[in-house]
Amino acid sequence: MEDINVKASGLAFAIVSTILSLLCALSYWLFPNLVIGYFNYIVHGIDITPITTRSISLVNVLIGLVIVFISAYLIGALLAITYNYFNKGGR
Repeated sequence: MEDINVKASGLAFAIVSTILSLLCALSYWLFPNLVIGYFNYIVHGIDITPITTRSISLVNVLIGLVIVFISAYLIGALLAITYNYFNKGGR
């Protein structure tokens, strides 16, 4: 099997994660109650309503997107590095 390109894997994961984060912010802006309800189900019954905010600033969204992009790039790259390591038999 071939190795995974570390930079391409990191960039692909970063782009997809950033798009999903942007869609999440947009969804929360348009349908806050629906999104809060959705995440209440994901965290298995923990009510996140008291810790949510009803307003999201554009600056917060942009900073969040940068953080998501960088974090996801590192995760995607680490995934490729780990895969490549074990693909070669773990040296």
